[in-house]
Amino acid sequence: MNRRNFMRASTVGLAVATGVLATSEETSAAKEDSVAEAFKTPDPEALAEAVHRHFITGKKTCGEAMLLGCIEVLDIESSLIPDIALGMGGGIGLQGRTCGIVTGAAMVTGVVVGSREEEYKKRKMRVFSVCGKFLQWYENERGTLLCRKISELDLTTPEGRDKLKAGVKVNRCGPIIRTAARMLAEILRDDEQNPSYVPPASTLTL
Repeated sequence: MNRRNFMRASTVGLAVATGVLATSEETSAAKEDSVAEAFKTPDPEALAEAVHRHFITGKKTCGEAMLLGCIEVLDIESSLIPDIALGMGGGIGLQGRTCGIVTGAAMVTGVVVGSREEEYKKRKMRVFSVCGKFLQWYENERGTLLCRKISELDLTTPEGRDKLKAGVKVNRCGPIIRTAARMLAEILRDDEQNPSYVPPASTLTL
């Protein structure tokens, strides 16, 4: 996939992943151009290793590491990455909300799964399906989606950030991001073989 086509695919996919969707049929239809090349599923172990390396050795945030690991394994180049994921760190702006592993995975899904479908409406629902599956797996695995509960740190404070650097990132978050990257690859592989356009039922109650 050339740079122009990747930028188109990533723009559409990231909009889907973050919920910033087109509000008119005309705008959506304009994005329904042909996909030049669909990305194959990254190898689970290769993705896990790349993500973990960027997170620990490269000292990137979890959201950046998820995205960087994926584009490295898939041999993608973009000037937007990793900065486009920088704000996801620490539960979005260090606020302890949705873990950057989840938001980073959603961005990866927009890029990879978004490249596999030409029609915008189908592309949107296929990305939603994969994102929903990963989010539900992660919540079941960790018992929460909240960075503050997973890390047990308040990263808005110097003390919290010091504790993260002192060992929490390596000892607690490191194994989590490696496992999550491996599972993301498995879910992406399942989408490649058995695409679904139906997102899993929400576990939230009104």
